[in-house]
Amino acid sequence: MIPNKLWNNEILYQSENLLETYKNELISLGMLEYAQLFKGDTSGAIGGENEEETIKHFSERFLTSSARMQFLVLDPKKYFSQISKDLHSTFSSGNISILDIPSGTGAGVLSLLFNISELRNSTKLPRLPLNISIFAGDYSESALNIYCNILESAKLKLERELIYIKYDRQIWDASDIKSTTSLMKKWLKNEEKYEEFYILMSAFSGVGSDKYKTFAGVFDFIQNFVSDLHCTTILIEPNTHKAKSFLAEFAKSAKKWIKWLIRKEETTNDERFQWKDSVTNNIAKSGVLVNQYSRV
Repeated sequence: MIPNKLWNNEILYQSENLLETYKNELISLGMLEYAQLFKGDTSGAIGGENEEETIKHFSERFLTSSARMQFLVLDPKKYFSQISKDLHSTFSSGNISILDIPSGTGAGVLSLLFNISELRNSTKLPRLPLNISIFAGDYSESALNIYCNILESAKLKLERELIYIKYDRQIWDASDIKSTTSLMKKWLKNEEKYEEFYILMSAFSGVGSDKYKTFAGVFDFIQNFVSDLHCTTILIEPNTHKAKSFLAEFAKSAKKWIKWLIRKEETTNDERFQWKDSVTNNIAKSGVLVNQYSRV
């Protein structure tokens, strides 16, 4: 059962701890008023290498991205039963290593962490020690700076529920094998310490759907690199035509890895929901597509 403070009357409410962390970073950037006045009447900024674009995207779209992850973790409408169960099982205890690519400013991973924390706090998940190592890769230095700021701010709140995190980051060119080799080696430098590995790919379609061939070789390289690990890859995308195209191309690539991967769950077209935007004080509508691939 989902706590009422997170899902009530068919509306998703985000974690107070996440909202506090987000608002504090907006204040430090001088962007709280901007975020409060944003009406969501455009497609929103796409995060970029430019610091101004990154901060604008963080102010406009962070909560939209975090809501998609929350909807997956809580699964209030039972759209993602197997994926949600897998997440609850994996993040109940133990030592987990996450690769977050492209990480952006951290909406996906922060939402994952705080929703697991909320489920623990509400006794919906066991409150056992959970150690998570996070490695973020993105082409925007300014996005990675915000990412690290919010994770640092979140640490003490998470530790109250026995969730202990450490994190590192690297500039990453998703079209370059050399850059990706460096990323993978740094992420897995202490692989013997961890029981499970997660590759979180969120909102890649914003830049990737029209250029999939540019990234296809890198995706193949990453999956082959982890072929001998207990590794799961989760792709979380908005419910858009571009995202559907991106996921379809990824599914074609996955056929190359079928000897040691199995598609756990693929979404349909109905994963839409309402959520409360506590910064603008509006009820927003969103949608999410999710595919999960795990090593057999």
